[in-house]
Amino acid sequence: MKTRLILIKSMLFTALAISSYQATALNIVLSNDDGWSSIGIQAMKAALVAGNHNVFLVAPLDEQSGSSAAINTNALEVIKQRGSADEGAHEYSVALAGGQEGAEPATTAALGVGIVQQAIGVEPDLIVSGINAGQNLGAAAQISGTVGGALAAINSALAGGQIPGLAISTDNICNDDSATCHDANAAHYDRVAGFTADLIEKLSKNRTELMPQGIGLNINYPALETVNGVMVSRQGRTLTIGGQPISITFGCFDDCSNVEIGTAVPAGITGFAPLDLAEIKNADTTNNANGYITIVPIEADYTTGVTGRNNSVIKNFIQKIERIVKSMEF
Repeated sequence: MKTRLILIKSMLFTALAISSYQATALNIVLSNDDGWSSIGIQAMKAALVAGNHNVFLVAPLDEQSGSSAAINTNALEVIKQRGSADEGAHEYSVALAGGQEGAEPATTAALGVGIVQQAIGVEPDLIVSGINAGQNLGAAAQISGTVGGALAAINSALAGGQIPGLAISTDNICNDDSATCHDANAAHYDRVAGFTADLIEKLSKNRTELMPQGIGLNINYPALETVNGVMVSRQGRTLTIGGQPISITFGCFDDCSNVEIGTAVPAGITGFAPLDLAEIKNADTTNNANGYITIVPIEADYTTGVTGRNNSVIKNFIQKIERIVKSMEF
């Protein structure tokens, strides 16, 4: 009798565990700005599929970095690249009409919402944008196509502002063409994907909502095999390269001021200027440079100061994230 009771308890425990796990499985749109087949998005896909999530990968045909939250209003071309029987996810590339140039990242994320609605009849539970090759810290977040993909979820103009959005970025461990470097980067993106999938799993447990409406997350993972931990941070004010705050300068490569009307002159980024701007306290730029994964709660609202939102909602959400990351192991 005792043995039977133990067996019944064990079966109940297993059933509850399975039920709980299945309850946290999400319908996820996965996008980025590096292209549908890039190393980062494919690593993130694999981690989400391993977590039993229903993944719809919808991303630009090719790299579209620096796009911010730009959208395409003209016709698009969508190609289904893989089905769920191939590697566990539905995978689509999105291009402008003609199929030669990729669509904007925010556009592909919003398009992913429509694809999910057609496929299963409901909106997705989450939009994940990344893993981006190149961190989006401080002022870089405002021009990032990866962050733009997450903003597509929380911006009421594109997805009704009802869907949580999460951006995840990192730097490569190395940048040469050797097999050793390739393997090191692949292992690193797997680590970043595993962390992100674990965070999503913890956010979804016993949930009434993943995130408050209109709130997203911008996450940046240092290019380190071992990190010092996680810090919920503020978005820094600077764009930093090599530890130095800089400003990108644009201009003409030839003299634009004295050319004849109708003459074309080559132009673009002319350089980088040092920036004399003190960073704010608890900035993601500083924390990340010190070896911490940074998580910055973001909004699509550009209003300065108090916006009228119930700030206690945001405060409670930040405290929830802080409790979650304290329980995570590295």
